[in-house]
Amino acid sequence: MKMSSGFLGTYFDRDDVIKLERLVRYTAWAALVVYGLEAGYNGFQALDVPFSGGYPLDWYLLITSLSRLFQGVFIFVILGVIARVLLILLDIEDNTRRAARFQADAHQKDEK
Repeated sequence: MKMSSGFLGTYFDRDDVIKLERLVRYTAWAALVVYGLEAGYNGFQALDVPFSGGYPLDWYLLITSLSRLFQGVFIFVILGVIARVLLILLDIEDNTRRAARFQADAHQKDEK
């Protein structure tokens, strides 16, 4: 017979949270790769068209094309933080359960 610890916290399915964390990490890497490829392609176009056609280089177009890479890095960092927060929340819940179980066991020993 399993004794109740008296802890009334929210129950999370640990495997689902870990799967969600993994999905968020993979999404972060995918976003970084997609934004990096897009920035590289746009930067290549911004450099290739003026040089092959004899036009002057448009620095504004080049800088805004490469700024997409910074957006990708920002999204990567934010999603990475979200993934870590999921794991931290899972650890907090586990530690709270452990503490509640320890207090319940200590209370039961005091009653005997």
